[in-house]
Parts: sequence; C-alpha cells; structure tokens
Amino acid sequence: MNSKDYQVAFVMLAGGQSSRYRGNKLLSVHPNSKCPLIQHCLGEVISARDEIALVGEPPITVVTGKWHDSVKKHLSLDAPQFPVSIIYNASWEEGIASSIRTGLKHVLNTSSSVTEASEIPRATQVLFTLGDLPSLNADDLTRLINASKAKPSNIVCSEWRADGETQSRITVPAIFPETVFRELLALKGDVGAKPVIKKYLKLDAVTAVSIPNAQYDIDTPQDWKNLKKSG
Repeated sequence: MNSKDYQVAFVMLAGGQSSRYRGNKLLSVHPNSKCPLIQHCLGEVISARDEIALVGEPPITVVTGKWHDSVKKHLSLDAPQFPVSIIYNASWEEGIASSIRTGLKHVLNTSSSVTEASEIPRATQVLFTLGDLPSLNADDLTRLINASKAKPSNIVCSEWRADGETQSRITVPAIFPETVFRELLALKGDVGAKPVIKKYLKLDAVTAVSIPNAQYDIDTPQDWKNLKKSG
C-alpha cells in the first residue's frame, strides 16, 4: 500500500454500562486534566490525529450505550473542540462486540458515501480505543499508527505486562486493516476482537507495540486512587 493511500479512522468505544463503577465513569473527573474522563481521552486521540495530519481530518466516531444521553449532552457542549460523531449502539447490553460492529458500520457508511465535495477518503484501517483509558496519550497512539503504516496488512495491537505477571497481553488500542473488517462485523457477545487477533497471531500477521499505558482502565472509583499511586 502506498503511504498516500493509508487512511485510518478512529473509533472510541464508550458503550459499557459501568456496572462496577455504579455510575457514569465516563464523566468522572481526570485528576491531571481536570476534565471528564471521556473528554480527556478524546483530547489525546485528537492530538494524535492532528500529529499525523490526516487528509480531511475525519471526525472521531464515539460509540455510546447506556450513558448515551449524558455523554452526548456533554460532548455537544464542546462540539467545536471535539469533532466527533456520536453514535448510539442500541444493542449495548450484548457487550463490546456490538459496539465494534456499530462503530465500524458507521465508518464504512461514511467513507462509502464520499463525494467530490467531501474530503474524507475511504478508511483503509480503523483504530479502536476505549473511553476509559486515563493514562493513554497521543504519543502511544501515534506509535501504533506508525507501526501500522510500516506493516499496513497487519493488525497492530498494544502490548503490556502487568506487575507480577510473566505473560504479556495484547489488547486495544489496536488498528485493524480493511482485510479483516468482515470478521469484525461478524463478532458477537462480550469478547471484543480477541478471536480475530488470536487468529491472525497464528498467521504471524499481528504487530505488537509496547504500550504500558494501555493496561490502566477505570472500572471502579478505587481505580482512580490506584492510578495516582502508580503514577
């Protein structure tokens, strides 16, 4: 693939119900930026997108679920600052696979309706990230994109190892090439893209990039305290 043909779309998955948090964790305040968590995470995605100077600066797709109304209301207040398409996943109770399908379908529908007046080209890759990764930064995402550009036919995943563990984990944020879009659209349940990643690992078609910040997510209020200690 010619580097000029490479075009990555961004999808942020924010459709979970935050059952362990017992409230909307996406609007909990990040201790560093003092912004709601999802706003903080979006800011890092936008910085990465701007750094690689994507043609047309396509909006970032945010897939919501249970907390759609409150997230949409908050992000709409900052619409000029956050160029996002907020898409409601009506099947959010199924699990993360439904959010992946919803986000990817939106990207494909948007890119397939390109006209001469539009500057948003067809997406050759999709980067999936989460709305509850408080330590992830623009540099982490940029390194994933650069690795994807170097091997555009590969799936590119974040690799990290938790303290006390001997086995590394390969997770999102991850970038998927268009050759696996059909398989992503066939995902079901609450297992995410793990089956697809596992399949292509066996085919030696996965690039792992060390992203230690990918291991930290917010599931409970206590996780904020643990994050401060680890930081």
